[in-house]
Amino acid sequence: MNIFITLLSMILIGGLIGGLTNSLAIKMLFRPYEAKFIGKWRVPFTPGVIPKRRDQLAIQLGQLVVNHLVTAESLQNKLKEKGVKQQVIQLLNREFYHFLEKQFTIEQLAQQLGLPINKEVMEQKIGDFVISKYDEFIRNHSNISIGELLTADAEDEINIQLEKLSSYIHEQIIDLIGQPETKRKIERIISEYAQTKGFFGNMLMSMFSGDELSGKIQELVINYLRTDDGYMLLKNVIYNEWHHIKSKKLVDFQHVLEKRSVKNMVRNFIVKNIQVSDWLGMPVQTFIAPVKSNMETHIIPKLVDLLLDRLTEKVPLMLAKLEVEKMVEKQVASFPTARIEDIILSISRKEFKLITYLGALLGGMIGLIQGILFVLVG
Repeated sequence: MNIFITLLSMILIGGLIGGLTNSLAIKMLFRPYEAKFIGKWRVPFTPGVIPKRRDQLAIQLGQLVVNHLVTAESLQNKLKEKGVKQQVIQLLNREFYHFLEKQFTIEQLAQQLGLPINKEVMEQKIGDFVISKYDEFIRNHSNISIGELLTADAEDEINIQLEKLSSYIHEQIIDLIGQPETKRKIERIISEYAQTKGFFGNMLMSMFSGDELSGKIQELVINYLRTDDGYMLLKNVIYNEWHHIKSKKLVDFQHVLEKRSVKNMVRNFIVKNIQVSDWLGMPVQTFIAPVKSNMETHIIPKLVDLLLDRLTEKVPLMLAKLEVEKMVEKQVASFPTARIEDIILSISRKEFKLITYLGALLGGMIGLIQGILFVLVG
């Protein structure tokens, strides 16, 4: 009976020592959180292993994440997966159709995006742009003739307009010469001319009255102008003048073209005809409608391809810029030791208990062996 009690006592004592030793060792991984001192003498094994090595742990975790977990290669492979591409396409399609359901004008959309776009700003920018291009055009083409600046279509259109202009001027001249006022002016000119010629002038005026002569001259001029020769005479004058203008270089008109009044006229004409207020008031959907059918099948997939390709190329640079290793290191280093303990225990609490129980088991077995040796020796 005494032998049994001795063996049982040795087993219980060995198991208690083994379990307490392992439990204490586990506690000493985390506790105490800070170094303990007796006077100036630091108590051994304080702080615990993890609090003492927390900075090194943070460095090692940062390197682990960068070198083995969140690597450039793993991110690039993830971005190349078809599933990722399809998810992004579906997301963009949903956002696109959600956007179409809203009726935004261009001005409203600009305001939501924080862009300084309104009627006054746009007119100012368009006007400035037009004048800058106007000045640039004059500088770059000053030694080129007007004719060289015209395209074939523009030349044809000008010829059509010159034909119309010739016909219009022809009719207006005939109408002007046929006016009674013109006849009276011709009569006065004849009378003044006759007076300067003395006797011969008086003799001419005695043979024909001024009214008859002016009427005859008026009729002859009108009849001549109504002929093809008369019309061609006027037309040739207009065309010759146009050909003369075409042969001139732009620099010949530069003193006029560079006047502020001319520039303002060009600026105001362009801005007025663009009708910025109407354009800003148009729904954005109006511009998107022509390509709506192609957005889902062509434009968005191509856009996603370009986006993912660019992201894949830039992953190493992005990781370098983000400094993930230092970020993880900083976050771990800033964790309270109690929080680290909670994280580790939440994952390994069961295993730590098993280690404690294993220590108790081993301690009990050692106690049993010691008891047997004690009995045999005794």
